[in-house]
Amino acid sequence: MSDILELTKKFHLHTKTYKNIQIDRTDWFSLITQEKYWNEIFDLSWDNVLLKEFFNSKNNEEREECFKFGIACFMCFVQCNFTGPVIPKTVNDFLQGDKFTNNYFANRLSMNNEDINVNTKHPALLVVSEIIFDGCIIRDIVNLWWCCRALMVHQDILEELSPTLLSNADRLYKLIQRVHVEGFIKAKLDIELAHLYLKFRHITKAKDHVISAGEILGVQYNLIGKLGRRTRYQADDLAQLALNITLMEKEDIFRPEIDDITIPPNLTLDDEVRLDYVLFSEASECTKLPNEEQKLILTIVQQNLISCPSDELQTEEMLPFIEMILSQKNTYCVRVMALLLRCKFESKNKRTIERCLRQCEDIVNSFNKEEPPVFNRIGDVFGTALLPIWKVQAQYADILLNFGLVKNSLDIYLQIALWEEVIVCYTILKLREKAAEIIRQQLKTKPTVKLMCLLGDATDDVSCYEKAWEMSKRRSHRAQRHWGQFFFARKKYEECIPHFEKSLSINPLQSNIWFGLGFAALQVENWHTAATAFRRYTTLEPDSFEAWNNLAHAYMKTGNKRSAHQAMTEALKCNFENWKVWENMLTISNDLSNYSDVIRAYHRVLDLKEKYLNMEVLTSLIYGVCNDSNDSEGNSSRKFLQKTRELMGRITTLYPNSGGVWELYATLAPVPLLRVQRLQRAFRGYTQSGWDKDPKICFQVLVVCSKLGDIILEEEIEATNTVVSSIKLNLASAVTAIRKHNWDETKELEQEVSKQLNLIVEKIKKGTTAFKVDVS
Repeated sequence: MSDILELTKKFHLHTKTYKNIQIDRTDWFSLITQEKYWNEIFDLSWDNVLLKEFFNSKNNEEREECFKFGIACFMCFVQCNFTGPVIPKTVNDFLQGDKFTNNYFANRLSMNNEDINVNTKHPALLVVSEIIFDGCIIRDIVNLWWCCRALMVHQDILEELSPTLLSNADRLYKLIQRVHVEGFIKAKLDIELAHLYLKFRHITKAKDHVISAGEILGVQYNLIGKLGRRTRYQADDLAQLALNITLMEKEDIFRPEIDDITIPPNLTLDDEVRLDYVLFSEASECTKLPNEEQKLILTIVQQNLISCPSDELQTEEMLPFIEMILSQKNTYCVRVMALLLRCKFESKNKRTIERCLRQCEDIVNSFNKEEPPVFNRIGDVFGTALLPIWKVQAQYADILLNFGLVKNSLDIYLQIALWEEVIVCYTILKLREKAAEIIRQQLKTKPTVKLMCLLGDATDDVSCYEKAWEMSKRRSHRAQRHWGQFFFARKKYEECIPHFEKSLSINPLQSNIWFGLGFAALQVENWHTAATAFRRYTTLEPDSFEAWNNLAHAYMKTGNKRSAHQAMTEALKCNFENWKVWENMLTISNDLSNYSDVIRAYHRVLDLKEKYLNMEVLTSLIYGVCNDSNDSEGNSSRKFLQKTRELMGRITTLYPNSGGVWELYATLAPVPLLRVQRLQRAFRGYTQSGWDKDPKICFQVLVVCSKLGDIILEEEIEATNTVVSSIKLNLASAVTAIRKHNWDETKELEQEVSKQLNLIVEKIKKGTTAFKVDVS
């Protein structure tokens, strides 16, 4: 393992080593221009099987030299497309020779009928490095590690997520698990694997690697509250979020010093109100973070960006992580990614968007500067998931567009051929036909499925999607996706569903299309399709409370109540503060007779909404508990009696004049006299102004009167008790008022209450202490 440790140390210090393999600053590019290796590979027609046999026929020293050539090609590709600066002219001219200019290499890198980005430079470099890493066996962990890096870069240059590359990633990880790796090497590998799975939005797998790396490196962190000031004129210190990090000392952890190099500066905010950073009242010593630990913190931020909903709370929680990194000495990649992440957050705030624009522009310009040299840039590309240059340019253009500089953003989108965004800009400028014209020009130059789909988007011509589908020989998920989105945007949900399903059958990693399919299926009441779609969406986006909520709704419609309850539990994990989610949880728990969750959910809705009344749920809960019905687990529900009383007590304070609430609360009364008091409150609640003009309310009043009469006639209440006289008056006034209207709905019940009234009068006259009569 010492040789691998040496490899990693040297790699971190911007030199590549494997045993006696060393690529220094002088021969990095000279390796790439050696005809020997290229001729051997071209002679074998780039056939993987033949090349593996060819590599195996070489001795160890020859394989090491070939592997060194593969690393040089790979790093040159990363320099061209990720870090800059521009490669030397001699190397560029060599790679633009006749044998490299055809489309073979771009086509070979195409995955699942999805082409690589048109801005990708020198794809032959990635093709040859992938072949060497896979076939030229040096040592298992070394080959597997570089294969993972190549796969990560390969996914970055594709337009869409590739199921094939995800399958390859899982295969590589299974092979890596068989190799014993520990200490600093494993932590470094865990961080890179976390980024690999984050690219495919596999949050759970990525989180496992983040936790593993944190334990190995001895990094412990938590967000704390500290008094401080955020604005220049803030009079009093207020609680602010701060990041507290501690590092455990570990002998087997390699923590080299970070070199002093030229990196993009952390620009000042220059705002007349807001400070550049939170000024805490008590200064504390900032933990010095080595490079690997900084990359781990960056990985945590990127994981949260994907897994948590994008809102102000997320921004407040993540900024302390980024500020912590920016307060340290950084490598080039760490600094660039930290600044880009901060730009993503600051683009949403009017006080920070100006700094965000300047910062992003400075980063874009840094790719073309000679300083720092490539050997001081490239070391942390894979541990930070540095974006390709054109994606950084796209982020800059997005910020310009958000700032209202449409023409400036349009220029960048045109430069990097982001035609979908070009259409958006021209639509804003009310020049949509101009977008169609540009796309037609591009189609004449090089017709592609993507361009044909975008022409359909620009012209609203559905036949373009059909042409794109035929161009792809009926294999393009993009063609079916755009086709489905055309109908979806026009609310033709029945028509969009087959296209979405076809697109997803080809590429199931399209999370937004799974959501669209689920929504469309809900609209047409196709519950099974909706459940399947939202279930698949939640595997890709496990922290979307809307998806879990919709999944629960679909499950309820299919009769799968237990799965619906579980889905709502997941929705609450994602959004604990949304009263509508809690209301859905309340309804589903009630249907399941999960009385514990009914009570918990009802309290939570009241916490969030202050006033809320659901008589159907309360009726079901109270009669279930009072009748000792079995709960969802088959256990007695009597154990929830006290908690139900507490809930109803809270509700009656919020609705003191609701007859229905008091009537239900009376059911929970432990003694007859308390039940009488609550029923009388119900009587007063029902018999407010104009009550006798509504037969439905009249019926409810008579029900309450009947319950009061039953208590007086069946319980041992003395006839001389003032409660008896009070109830007699209640019944008499109710019967008199209702009898005037002669409602058909109330006649039968009115006669029963009249009988009870006569018996109560007789009881009062006799003055007995126990007078039980069967009124039936």
